[in-house]
Amino acid sequence: MIHTPHRDKKRGTTKSMDVSEEHGLEPSMVIVDHNNEETVREVLDRGYWAAFTIYPHTKMGSERMVEIIKQYGAERIIVDSAADWGISDPLAVPKTAKLMAEKGIGEDLIHLACYQNALTAYGQSGQMRESDWLNAEPIDQRKKLSGNTVLRGGQTPKVEGDTSSDFVEN
Repeated sequence: MIHTPHRDKKRGTTKSMDVSEEHGLEPSMVIVDHNNEETVREVLDRGYWAAFTIYPHTKMGSERMVEIIKQYGAERIIVDSAADWGISDPLAVPKTAKLMAEKGIGEDLIHLACYQNALTAYGQSGQMRESDWLNAEPIDQRKKLSGNTVLRGGQTPKVEGDTSSDFVEN
C-alpha cells in the first residue's frame, strides 16, 4: 500500500509508483491510497488500485467521490474511511454509497467501489476472505491474542451465548 503525500501529491504519487516498479512490484498488487482528482487517472492508467479515504471536512469528501465514480467508473477504485487522529468518520463508506445511489450511480458500481474491489485487492494475499466475517466465530472476549485483551478497567468479557461467565483466560 502506498499512502500518497499530503504535499505535492501528484509528483509524490508518480514517484512512489516509479519506485514500486523499480523494485519489481506488480501494479495490480499495490493499492495507492489517499488519491484525489489530480492523481486518479495516472494511478488507474498504470494498473494500480486507486483508493480514496473519505473524510468529513478535509481531503476527499463524499460529493467529490461521486464525481470521480461518474467520470472513471468503479474498476480498481476503492472507497475507504478512517478512524484516525483527526476528524474522521468510520461510517464514511456507507454514507458515500448512499450518496452515490441518490446521485444515480448504479448498484453494481457502488458494490464494486465500496465493497468488492477492497475484498479483491486485499484478498490477493490469501489472508482475507469474505467468509472471515460472513461465517465469523462467536465473540469470546476471554481469549487473548499474544497475551493482550481489548478489555480495560475490569470489564466483564462478552461471550456470545453465555451471559454468566466472567472468567478471563491467561
